[in-house]
Amino acid sequence: LVQLAGPVSNQLTMARPLLALTALGAGLGFVAPSVGRGLAPRSPPGTALGARALDGGSWAPLGLCAAAALAFGATSSRGIRSRVARAGKDEEAGEGEWRDAKTISGLTQSVGAGVVNNIEIAKILPHRYPFLLVDKVIHLEKMKRAVGIKNITANEPQFTGHFPDNPIMPGVLQVEALAQLAGVVCMQPGDQVLFAGIDGVKFRKPVVPGDTLVMEVEVKKFREKVGIAKITGAAFVDGQKVLEVKEFTCALVKDKS
Repeated sequence: LVQLAGPVSNQLTMARPLLALTALGAGLGFVAPSVGRGLAPRSPPGTALGARALDGGSWAPLGLCAAAALAFGATSSRGIRSRVARAGKDEEAGEGEWRDAKTISGLTQSVGAGVVNNIEIAKILPHRYPFLLVDKVIHLEKMKRAVGIKNITANEPQFTGHFPDNPIMPGVLQVEALAQLAGVVCMQPGDQVLFAGIDGVKFRKPVVPGDTLVMEVEVKKFREKVGIAKITGAAFVDGQKVLEVKEFTCALVKDKS
């Protein structure tokens, strides 16, 4: 209905002058004959037909034309209202359209299993339940960038207190999940990545159980000699950005064994 609002509004706008002229014509058709007969001078007997053109009776055709225009305008108006009503019904039907599990599951088919699963992630990161916050990595370019996923579920322990009646994933855990994804980018098994600083963190909307947090990180600068990396990151739910980190500084501690 919203999509039709513009065209329908345009049609109604275009119809207004016609309706105004129709009303004017109808008024002239009904009123002018009596006015014309009362005010116009009578033509003397024997006057030619053309000389009596302004006689009140000559307004009758205009009245008929006005009535026809009025009927046309009413028909057009009914047609517009009918199309608007049908559009509303079609929209309501579209909102309730049933999609089965196979169709919905197919929406993520192109994502696939990813390049690093949770077992491989556990070999790179030292974190374990309940603090391992990356479920799989979809794209990975070591020491450059990555895209990873964290599925938010209601049985995670932080929701027992944050908050019992309104579970929301704590913002610090969202940032931690991004940092862990950065660790997958920078680390090898046995290494560690530690926070050294965070700048420009913005939380745009709550993340709740049932959401799929799709994260991306990119290494902007890496000083290999001192093991300091400058990384930027963001996270999305259903295509909308929920978190962004302008820059976080990480210290990479290499395994010396």
